[in-house]
Amino acid sequence: MLRRMFIALLLLVPTAAARAQAPGAPPAPPATGRVAYFEVAPPEVSRVTALLKSYRQSAQKAPGVTRVEILQQIGRQNFFAIQETWRDAASLQAHQSAAETTKFRADLQSALVSPYDERLLAAVTAMPASGVASDQAIYVLTHADSVPDRKDEAAGLLTQLAEHARHEDGNLLFDAALQPNRTNHFTVIEAWRDQKAYDTHETADTTKKFRMAFAPFSGALYDERIYKSIK
Repeated sequence: MLRRMFIALLLLVPTAAARAQAPGAPPAPPATGRVAYFEVAPPEVSRVTALLKSYRQSAQKAPGVTRVEILQQIGRQNFFAIQETWRDAASLQAHQSAAETTKFRADLQSALVSPYDERLLAAVTAMPASGVASDQAIYVLTHADSVPDRKDEAAGLLTQLAEHARHEDGNLLFDAALQPNRTNHFTVIEAWRDQKAYDTHETADTTKKFRMAFAPFSGALYDERIYKSIK
């Protein structure tokens, strides 16, 4: 009996050693951007629009800010989004806890009809905007999940799509990011000169090939939402 126990212990030693030597998971990339989605009661749309304009004004003065967009969903006027990028993680964290940010969230609370949905983001591929957006510009925020063991492939496909889209006529911005706490959850951030430019992109062969390639390992509905900027 003792002999069998001794042999079993010897067999376990290499396994334990291998586990100890196995490299850990790579650290999560730092978040330098965020998107927030929220729905308000229809009678509150005008008040919330004013709150968002005031928030944008203060956020654009914050240290380390790169871009702040406040967006209203086309066809659903009481659905809004905020999209931001920051120079580094420290700048974003400082803004998150700033007094003006806390005040905005408090003032918004009574208008909400569903939870405030915020996603912190780390860039997969990002480039500065290539032009100035007019009142006709179309903004697109897409939440795309992949199954966990295919996330690297998903990131590669999104990078290829972004690189191609940036050269399309009418593209102003095309970035892809992931959530550091869920690295198989991605957000695609687009801006197009106008509806025609966006429609042309959506029906382009490259876009269709991407959607076909992404679909087999998609972990959820490819959730694409179209917005206009609040001026």
